[in-house]
Amino acid sequence: MGVENIEKYSRLYAVLKEYLRCWHNKIFYRKVVYINRERIPLNDHLIFTPNHQNALMDALAILFSFKNQFVFVARSDIFKNKFIARILYFLKILPVYRIRDGYDSLKKNEMIFKKTLDIIHNKNGFVILPEGNHAGFRRLRALKKGFARIAFQAEEASGFSLDIKIVPIGISYSNYENVRSDLLVVFGKPFPVSGFYEAYKDNPAIAYNELKKKLAEQIKPLMIHIGSSFYGAYDFFRKAFRNEACQRLKLNPDDLYDQFKAEKAIIARLEKFEAARPEAMKTLANKVKTYNNLLGKMKLQNTHPVSAVGLFGKKLLLLVASPLFLYGYLNNLFPWYLTTLYPRKIKDPQFRSSVKFVLSFLVFPIFYLIQTLVVYLVFHRPWITLAYFVSLPLSAAIAWNYARLFHQFVQGWHYLKRSLVKDPLLKKAKGLHSGFMAEIKTIFEDYA
Repeated sequence: MGVENIEKYSRLYAVLKEYLRCWHNKIFYRKVVYINRERIPLNDHLIFTPNHQNALMDALAILFSFKNQFVFVARSDIFKNKFIARILYFLKILPVYRIRDGYDSLKKNEMIFKKTLDIIHNKNGFVILPEGNHAGFRRLRALKKGFARIAFQAEEASGFSLDIKIVPIGISYSNYENVRSDLLVVFGKPFPVSGFYEAYKDNPAIAYNELKKKLAEQIKPLMIHIGSSFYGAYDFFRKAFRNEACQRLKLNPDDLYDQFKAEKAIIARLEKFEAARPEAMKTLANKVKTYNNLLGKMKLQNTHPVSAVGLFGKKLLLLVASPLFLYGYLNNLFPWYLTTLYPRKIKDPQFRSSVKFVLSFLVFPIFYLIQTLVVYLVFHRPWITLAYFVSLPLSAAIAWNYARLFHQFVQGWHYLKRSLVKDPLLKKAKGLHSGFMAEIKTIFEDYA
C-alpha cells in the first residue's frame, strides 16, 4: 500500500492492528479506558484532534479506540528513506511539509491535501495532533492552524457540503514512560466546522483562530490541564490528595475516570485558591518543592509510615518467591534488557515509551519462538515444549511483579532505618508533608 491508495481498506493492516491493539491494551498498559466512544458518529466526515504529550503513544491511543483504519499525519523528515516511507504509508501515515523542510517541499503539500480529501470523503477518520509537537506536561499548549486549514480547504473544495466535524479528545497517562501504567482517553462532543463558514469566507485567518479557540476550549475539560506557573505543586497534589478527594466526592478511587474527575476537582480548587491568595499559593508551592528536594536527598519516594511487620512479610514473600523470579528473570533476560536499556539512551523522555512499545512487541515474540525451538530440539517432547512456551509470559509477569515488590521493600527499609535513628531530614520532611496536606484539605473544602 502506498500514498496513492492510503485510504483503502487493507486486510493485512487489519490483522497487524489487531495484534498491536492486544499488545497495547492488555500487555503494555495495565489498564486502558475509553470514555464516550458511543457519542462519535463514525459515518460522518471526521477530523480527530487529541492533545499531544507522549509521541507515538498518543496516535496509538486513538488508533485502537475504533475498528476504523484511521489516517494520520507526521512530519516529513521521517519519510526521507524510501523503505521507511513505504512502511509509514502502509501504516496509513501521511507526511506534512513545513517551511523548515525547504520552500520547494511545500509544493508537495498540494498532493498531500488532495489525498486528505480522499480520506475525508472515504470517512476513514483523519487524525491530526493540533499542538504540532509533543511535550511531557499535563497542559494543553497553543494549537497550530494545520487542522483548521485542512478542514476549511476540504469544505471549500467540496462546495461546503461535507459538514466536517471536529472531534476533541483528551489523553491522560498515569506515567509517560513506565510499562504497565494506565491510559485514559476521553472523547468530547464532535462539533461542526459549518459554524465558521461565514468567517472563513470573509477572512480565513480569523476563522482559523476562532476554530483553534473553540477546539482548545473543548479539549481542556477532557484532559488534565495545569495552566498555573506552580505546575509542580499542582501536579503533586493531584496525585497525593486524589484518594481523599475521591472519598469526599463519593467517587471510586480504583476507577480511572473517577480518578480523573477527582484530579480535575483538585486542580479547579487550587486555581480558585491561587486567584484569591497568590502569595499563599506561592508559599504552599515552595513547601512542596522543599519536601521533594528532601526526598531526593534521602532517596525516598514518599514519607508514608512503614510497618516493621509489613516489611518482614514482604521480605518473607521475596524469599519464598525467589526461585520463580529467577526462572522468569533468566528466561526473559535478553528481551527485557533490549526493550529497557536502549530507550534510556534517548534524550527525549516522551519518545522512550514509544521505543519500548515498538521493541517489546517485536523482540519478545521473536525470543520466545527461538527459545521454544531450542527447548524442542533439546527434549523432542511436544508437551514439554508447549509447557515451556506457556511459562514464558507467565514467568515474565511474575518476575516483573517481584521486581516491583523488591523495590517497595528497599524503599521501606530505607525509610525504617532513617526513622529508627530519628533522622532530622526525615523529621523535617514529615512535618512539611503533614502541614501542607492539612492545607490542601482546607483548600478543597473552602474553594469548592
